[in-house]
Amino acid sequence: MFIDHKPKLATQQIKEIHKITIWGVGLIGGSLGLALKKNGFRGQRVGLGRNISRLQNALQHDAVDDVTTELTKGINGSDLIVLCTPVKLIPMLVNRIIESAGKQKKHIVITDVGSTKSLLVQSVETQVRAEPSSGISFVGGHPMAGSHETGVDAARADLFENAKCILTPTEDTDSDALQLVKDLWEFVGASPYLCSPQVHDQLIGAASHFPHLIASILANSVANVETPDGTALDFAATGFRDTTRIAAGSPELWTGIFTQNADVLLFLIDAFTKNLNDFRTFLETHNQAEIEQTLIKAQDIVIKQRENLQKK
Repeated sequence: MFIDHKPKLATQQIKEIHKITIWGVGLIGGSLGLALKKNGFRGQRVGLGRNISRLQNALQHDAVDDVTTELTKGINGSDLIVLCTPVKLIPMLVNRIIESAGKQKKHIVITDVGSTKSLLVQSVETQVRAEPSSGISFVGGHPMAGSHETGVDAARADLFENAKCILTPTEDTDSDALQLVKDLWEFVGASPYLCSPQVHDQLIGAASHFPHLIASILANSVANVETPDGTALDFAATGFRDTTRIAAGSPELWTGIFTQNADVLLFLIDAFTKNLNDFRTFLETHNQAEIEQTLIKAQDIVIKQRENLQKK
């Protein structure tokens, strides 16, 4: 369900925070840091990571106020930690935070921006339950904003404005932590949307993961078409560019996403294969009526989706 906006309350809650740590200051983490400052965050924005040159680049872009590769320094005094790393790393990072935070005796809320949720949330919540004295609360999150570009150089302060941000609370989620994370995303212009981790993976598997998979396979398939007079890529133009653009995303990032949401993708692959086989039959039997109906249906879906996006 969508959450009604309470921008004034969100603004007050976030402005009272002293320190937010962004672990991984790339496109999403950098945009979050820029958006926090743009919208009046008065606390400290700390960038944490393992590559000091990338962190210094984020500092130069004003995406954060301070940077460090040292975990203890990065999270010391933090009220909120936002994990903006590949999904496969998140459970390990949470474990490191739990080990370090236990020494601070301070309540810390952790959230993430990962594109898969079921396995991730289950793993993290198991860790948090095992260390009840750590003072850690976790709220799964996924802002529906981004780009095929990567790195803080592509970060934008307005990236999250009018975007949905899916939060995936469970029975174990602390209500105050959930409210804080809702407030964070409302503060930077996003609209929170709550659902279970399983529902998230079904919806986003179809809306985001599967299109990326198809774009990647399409790019490879076209690249394999060669003749003595040239390759298909020699003649590829805007159609190829538009349908394969998202395949330019990080292979490391998307490998983790596909692996963690494999069950949903397998179901979608089966459904897609059936649709392809049906269309193959239409071609073999020269069934122009069914071919046209398939194209009309797709056209209608795309036009309506564009209209909906333009209204936002």
